[in-house]
Amino acid sequence: MKLPKLKLLFVFIITLNVLPGGCTESQQEVERPEKIYSKRQVIYDTETYVKLADLWKKYYDVFPSEDAYANWMYATRYASLPDYENLLLKGFDKYPSNPTILYLTSMLRHGSTDNLEALHMLEKAAGLDPSYTDPLFSLIMYYMEMNENEKLDHTLRKILETGIISDEIIDYSYNMIAGIEKDAILITNGDNDTYPGWILNRIVKYRLDVKIVNRSMLNTEWYPGYLINSGLPNFLGGIKIEDFRNGIMDEIKSGRMKMPDTGPFSDSLIIKLVKAAEREGVSVYFAATLYYSEGIKKYWENGIQFGLVTLVTKPGESFYNQFNRVIDSWLNDFKTGGIDSWKMQFADKGDAGRRLLMNYPAGISELLNNIKEYAPGKILPLFNWYREHIEPLIPIEERTDLIKKWCEFKDISEIKKWCDKMGYE
Repeated sequence: MKLPKLKLLFVFIITLNVLPGGCTESQQEVERPEKIYSKRQVIYDTETYVKLADLWKKYYDVFPSEDAYANWMYATRYASLPDYENLLLKGFDKYPSNPTILYLTSMLRHGSTDNLEALHMLEKAAGLDPSYTDPLFSLIMYYMEMNENEKLDHTLRKILETGIISDEIIDYSYNMIAGIEKDAILITNGDNDTYPGWILNRIVKYRLDVKIVNRSMLNTEWYPGYLINSGLPNFLGGIKIEDFRNGIMDEIKSGRMKMPDTGPFSDSLIIKLVKAAEREGVSVYFAATLYYSEGIKKYWENGIQFGLVTLVTKPGESFYNQFNRVIDSWLNDFKTGGIDSWKMQFADKGDAGRRLLMNYPAGISELLNNIKEYAPGKILPLFNWYREHIEPLIPIEERTDLIKKWCEFKDISEIKKWCDKMGYE
């Protein structure tokens, strides 16, 4: 039986708009963008995230799914686009059981005291997809605040076991604290120089004497008290944290103080912590990853550079002894498996681990300022360490300054041959 002509025409029109494989022409033109990862793993600039957010929006418009929406929201968050919160909440209404959207929504509520709603969101996100680790990092802070040490250690162990913190990143934290003084305080900046240190302390039981303080978390109401209760010098004195915070905010609102880029309270508390530590004879170091803000810049300028860290309090021993201990740790104790891995050899510039490793050449450059006077016999071993582990990771165009520094030691025949080969007189 023949179909009526009108129906035949309709079938013909549909066929024209469908391309091989069942995709419409508009669908075939939209390619799936790259997956958005946490900045603990991959770091791009804001412009790149803006482009990725636009690509994921276009992809979602053609292929709507909770995964596409989650990637779109992650890119939108890192792009700092003004409609992020409204879009995310719409996504939460539509996909309330997507782990990524749950995690991102919890972050909107993050930082509030006793915020059980955000905590439950994070725990739900972690339970829905055990392979999705982003919620675990936020749960760490909640468990610290609640003094849930068993849950805290369980979560840190889980992060370690998943391997989400790559070897070169956890090695970096190990190397950073390897040569610092006993019972010291190390102030860190972000996730990749903080969480690995907590894992090394609490799970691996390495350098339990070292206390790691995260700068960003000092902006919360609970963290300063947590640190004091954990054994740090009482840097608040008799001041209540609420009164301290109110005083700072009054200064900012009145215009007598400018809002710091690092948050309203962290730098003021770091200054208090350094002073309290000095009174009790405790050494304080700043990680090389710490942002040089105006509030604490003076500590770098007056501090003692030891490669990956800067000592900002009075040293507990002679510079000669401490400098040589740091060099010995660098040569004998440093972990290099992650640095030498295939992953690092061929990692993208945006890879977070590769970016972190660029602190090694900067640290070596600092050590070379004093090595001839205080540890001349260790120049060649450090040069060989640099050649073996770090030089291959530095882009050729960024090696010039360090090459010049090495070539100041041309009285060492091996370095002279290398400098001559590199074309440096």
